[in-house]
Amino acid sequence: MRVWNKLVNWIYPPTCPLCGDVTGRQAGQVCDECRPMIDYPAQPVCMRCGCEITDEEAELCEDCTRHTRTYIQGFPAMKYQYPLDESLARFKYHNQRDYAAFYAGQIVKRHGLTLQSLGIDALIPIPIHKRKLEKRGYNQAELLADALGKKLDIPVERELLARVVNTEPQKSLDPEHREQNLKKAFQCIEKSVSYKKVLLVDDIYTTGATIEACTKSLHAAGIPDVYYTSVAIGTGR
Repeated sequence: MRVWNKLVNWIYPPTCPLCGDVTGRQAGQVCDECRPMIDYPAQPVCMRCGCEITDEEAELCEDCTRHTRTYIQGFPAMKYQYPLDESLARFKYHNQRDYAAFYAGQIVKRHGLTLQSLGIDALIPIPIHKRKLEKRGYNQAELLADALGKKLDIPVERELLARVVNTEPQKSLDPEHREQNLKKAFQCIEKSVSYKKVLLVDDIYTTGATIEACTKSLHAAGIPDVYYTSVAIGTGR
């Protein structure tokens, strides 16, 4: 096995999951240049979405104050900024599927004990429409959920939630139109389920429109407690 691993590493040398450069280290390890650039939301954070806020007296960020959130709490791992933004683009659009292990490790590093204490019944990756799945070949949120499920020993539920509308890309819309864009985009395949607590898993949390739309669908299916986690959360909120 060691000989095989050495051969694989020689043919496909491990790269840094942030900058993509060859590291000469084990797969998934960040290079020395990128390690100081990993940035986590610092306290105080929003008690709902988990983003960093500047007002030490506030419990919620401006977005969560203005918009109704029906999920209970969010657990983002890192700030969405360079070089993580470019890393997530390669993960999502350029087949860098092996990055999922690094991302899951960061979520566990930040929130693992809390997530395990919640008694989560299942991880639910944010689904993508079947047309995008056919084109891309994989759902990045599902890869992340699989990696996270192994680390937390929580099962992954892939069949419950579906994306039934192939919506416009969210990044091209303002917050108000993002919410309109996602109305009726998600649907629970089963109308009645036994789960009581679930954790939605996604790569990036920006305005929260996607998480909120999925939460409403899960509530409609009878799941009372919905949380979310993500690799990154937007800044400047």
